[in-house]
Amino acid sequence: MKIYNFKGFWVIGLLTLLISCSDNADNALADNALDGGRYFLENCNQGDFKKANIYLLDNPTNQSYFKAISNTYFTLDKEGRQQLRQSSIQINEVKAIDSTQTIISYQSSMDTVPHQLKVVSTPNGWKVDLKYTYSAK
Repeated sequence: MKIYNFKGFWVIGLLTLLISCSDNADNALADNALDGGRYFLENCNQGDFKKANIYLLDNPTNQSYFKAISNTYFTLDKEGRQQLRQSSIQINEVKAIDSTQTIISYQSSMDTVPHQLKVVSTPNGWKVDLKYTYSAK
């Protein structure tokens, strides 16, 4: 009888540990600008806009641009979405404006057009500010 209770204790403890650790790594806060931008871009390319939204600076303008990005993704056919999921991101330059703002220049393996992404430091980690990317410079 005591052996069964002891095994049950270990099984319950192991399950509790697995459940508590399962989702936290997927939603990690970005500790630096490069991670914030990379997590955002990778999740967008994978079509996981719920996770990508975690790395987006929350304001109405950014949400509007973000919705346009997700709508564009879902208008692609199955092959187009698959190509985007398999594409890679090449970081060309990381330029710190100051201690709270960084510009990341990158391009996708799907196109040769360079893009820029602004990432800002917040109390909730580094977040992407799409206003910089989509507004006139």
